[in-house]
Amino acid sequence: MPPRVVGVAVLGLGTIGSEVVRTIQAQRDLIEAASGYRLELRKVLERGPQRAARADLSPDLIVTDLDTILRDNDVDVVVGTLGGDQPAAEYLQRSLEAGMHVVTANKEALAKHLRRLVEVAHQHQRALLFEASVGGGIPLMAAYRQLLLTNRIDRIRGIVNGTTNYMLWQMAEQGWSYQQALAEAQRLGYAEPDPTADVEGFDAVYKLAILASMMLGRHILPDTIDRTGITGVSADQIAQARAQGGTIKLIASAVRNGNDASLRVAPEVISNSELLSHINANFNAVEITGDRVGPILLSGQGAGPLPTASAIVSDIVEAMRDGKNATIPLLS
Repeated sequence: MPPRVVGVAVLGLGTIGSEVVRTIQAQRDLIEAASGYRLELRKVLERGPQRAARADLSPDLIVTDLDTILRDNDVDVVVGTLGGDQPAAEYLQRSLEAGMHVVTANKEALAKHLRRLVEVAHQHQRALLFEASVGGGIPLMAAYRQLLLTNRIDRIRGIVNGTTNYMLWQMAEQGWSYQQALAEAQRLGYAEPDPTADVEGFDAVYKLAILASMMLGRHILPDTIDRTGITGVSADQIAQARAQGGTIKLIASAVRNGNDASLRVAPEVISNSELLSHINANFNAVEITGDRVGPILLSGQGAGPLPTASAIVSDIVEAMRDGKNATIPLLS
């Protein structure tokens, strides 16, 4: 039986979008053998053809307006790799309204507009998948959705930002100051030139908002979550935690209280007896506790173009396999 050809459009050819393109091209035969789907890149939304070379992409595939993609009947799945709130959220919604499945890594747009996007996905019977938005390459959302089928989730607790985890780890290991750790993270590409989203905890808040929304069955807005970043963490505090048999990590937590939950992102002293204390470098880990299954810890690379692109391409295949059934239930 010939493979089912799947037309893919990518919105944005930055670091993640470029790696998605390369992954589709490099892994096409492997994906086809494993799934029966042959992924074909149809169009890429960009300001112009200048970035095409970075992804070994023909400039002919570059388009400069979303409508060109939405009118293309050969596009089955739209991949949103644009950052920020708008116009990214609008583009995701319009893609769903045009009858296309949507896969995205944009945690900010999802956290702020999740209820509406899920509603539109259900209205148009299309998949909205976002594995890469929360755990990077960790198969977190797939496991989480499965747990939600048979468990009441009582607690979520974890390290969901690789940049801050790397910085705190180096401050502990090397005795560096906050500024030294930040400079090294920026040199390695873990931190942006403007690191505010990471170091002030906004990135972790967006991810926790998504997880908590699914946990409680209603849209949890990011600005309702208590947030403290790591800018106030000093080398002396880390040394003191270490002397007491622990370490400092930026922890995102949601603890159920009936139909509500206590939601917080903040640095915490974690005992060395806890597994989370041993999650180092730019790795992430999330512990999900269900009333039936108990605690489950998922860990892996939570950021970076390769693991993120891997999660996105897996979501493309899942969207085609399960269609509308892949989208999370409607939120209140």
